[in-house]
Amino acid sequence: MKTENHAWERLREHAASQISPGFPDRVLRAARAAASPLLISHLAMCAATAAVCLVAVALYDARISGDEDATNIAGWGEIAAQASDLEQGL
Repeated sequence: MKTENHAWERLREHAASQISPGFPDRVLRAARAAASPLLISHLAMCAATAAVCLVAVALYDARISGDEDATNIAGWGEIAAQASDLEQGL
């Protein structure tokens, strides 16, 4: 074994002796416990964003539809007036 490999092996052994028993399991359990609320809050934020977008689209569509309806009604009124004038002229 090379001197460098031997030095790394001693360093690993020393590091392993510094870690208390069960430390990796505790770290994994803590990470999993922290991930659940994070996932729930992330999903809640996504749902709130989608709801805001849907409301914005609905309001925009209602405003545009109202303007189009008024324009269409005015156009049909003009067509009806012209048809009435044409009918009276015959």
